[in-house]
Amino acid sequence: MKTRIFKYIVVIAVLLFTSCEKLVENINDNPNQLTLDNVKPSLFLNGAELSNIDIQLGYLNRMAGFYTGQLIGLEQIEKSRYEYSITNATFDWNGYQTVISPIKEIRKRTTDNPFYQAITKVIEANLIGTYASLFGDVPHTEAVTDIENPKFDDQLEIFKNLQTMLSEAIEDLNKATGFVVEKDYVFAGNRVKWLESAYTLKARYYMLTKEYDLAYTAAQSGISSKANSMMFLPMTTVGDNSSKNKIFLALSNAFTVGNVNSYLVQLLNTNSSISRNNVKTNEAARLAYYTINHANPTANTGIAAALEPQPIITYQENLLILAEAGARTKGLITGLSHLNTLRAALNTGTFFNSSVSTVVKKYDPYIDADFNAGGIENKDNIIPLRALLREIIEERYISGFTTFMPYDDSRRLKKSDSDISVPFPLNVATATQNIERFLFPADEVASNNMSPADPGMFSKTKVNK
Repeated sequence: MKTRIFKYIVVIAVLLFTSCEKLVENINDNPNQLTLDNVKPSLFLNGAELSNIDIQLGYLNRMAGFYTGQLIGLEQIEKSRYEYSITNATFDWNGYQTVISPIKEIRKRTTDNPFYQAITKVIEANLIGTYASLFGDVPHTEAVTDIENPKFDDQLEIFKNLQTMLSEAIEDLNKATGFVVEKDYVFAGNRVKWLESAYTLKARYYMLTKEYDLAYTAAQSGISSKANSMMFLPMTTVGDNSSKNKIFLALSNAFTVGNVNSYLVQLLNTNSSISRNNVKTNEAARLAYYTINHANPTANTGIAAALEPQPIITYQENLLILAEAGARTKGLITGLSHLNTLRAALNTGTFFNSSVSTVVKKYDPYIDADFNAGGIENKDNIIPLRALLREIIEERYISGFTTFMPYDDSRRLKKSDSDISVPFPLNVATATQNIERFLFPADEVASNNMSPADPGMFSKTKVNK
C-alpha cells in the first residue's frame, strides 16, 4: 500500500466526478500544482460513496451469491468462479484507494463538522467490515497511512474497533443537528437516515460475532422504514452504463450470470420439491421479481432492471436482525412479532416493484402454533423456537438476495446451528466443502511485506471458528 499513490488517485477520482471549473478556486494555472489542499473536502464524498457502492454490489457480491446457491455463473470468468476456480489474482482491495483514502482526507479536514466525521466513519465501517467478513484478517489500523507495509489486523479486533467507530459516528450524528454536508449521494444530507444506518450496521456486526443481545439492542434504533434504507439508486445518465444497476451491468457485455433453477429460485417456486410456499405464503410475486433474464438484459423488469435500486443496508435486514436476535435472546413470541412485521410489509409488495404488482403475493401473519411439531419448518419435530429460527434464517436467505447476508449466515451458522441453516448444495459434484473465505489479493501479497501466509479458501475465519 503506497500512500503517495493513493493521494494521486484521490485527486483523479474527484476530477472524474466534478467539473474542473467547479473543483477549485484560485488555483494556479499550472496543473502540476493541483494537490489535495486545492480540493474542497466535500468534493471527495460522492466519489467515496460511489466507490463503496461498487464494492458492496460488485464481483465480490456476485461471488457470495455463487457460494450460497443464489446465483449461477454461466460463462467465462463467472463460470470459473462459480466452480470454485479462484486464485489470489481473482481479488483486489481497491477500496483502500478509492474509499478509505478520500474519507480519511475528508475527516482530517472537517474536524469542526460532526456530520462529515460521522458519515466517513459509517462508510469506513461498511467497507472494512465487508472486507473483514470475506477475507478474515485485513489491514485497518495502519491502512492508508505513511506506513508502507501495514499490518493485517486480527479479524475479531477489527469488529471490536468497528463497533467503537460506529459508536463514535452515532455520537457525532447526535451532535450534528444544524450542520450541513454537500455532495452526499447516499442520503442527500439526511442525518436521521445516516443515524439509523449506523445502528443497523452495528447490529449486523454483532450478528457476525454472535453477540445476539447487543445485536437486538442496536437494531431497536436501526433502520425504521423502507424509505430510510441505504440503497444504490441507479442514474439515468445518457450513454453511461456504469451508473446502472450492477446486475444489469454484469449482463450487459456477456450473458455470464443468472439464477434459473438456482436453489433460491427453487425455494420460491410452488412447483419445486423444496418450495417454501405454504398455506400462509405465496411467493409468486417475489419469484417473478427475483428472476433474472440473462439472455436478454434489457428485458429485465425486476431486480436486474437497469434502473432498479439495490440494497446496501436495509429495513428488511434490520427487521430480520430483530427477529433472529429477538428469538434467540427474548423468546419465540418476540422473534415472531418482528418476523410478522416484515411479512406485513411483504404483503403490500413494498419491497418489489410495479412489474409484479398484479402477480399473486401472500404473507399472512404466523402464530406460535404454526411452528409446532409437523408444522412450518418443523417436519422433523424440533422444538418450536428452533423451527421459528429456521424460518427466520430462510427469510434472511431470501430477503438478503444480492447482499452478503446469506453468505455471512451460511458460515456463521455452520458450527453450532447447522440444523437451522439453509441447506443449499455445492456447485460441482466433485466439491466436498464450500468456500469459507476469499483469498488475499495477489497485489497486496506481492507489495506488502506484512502479508501473512494465506490460510486458503476452505479455512474458516476467526469469527466463524
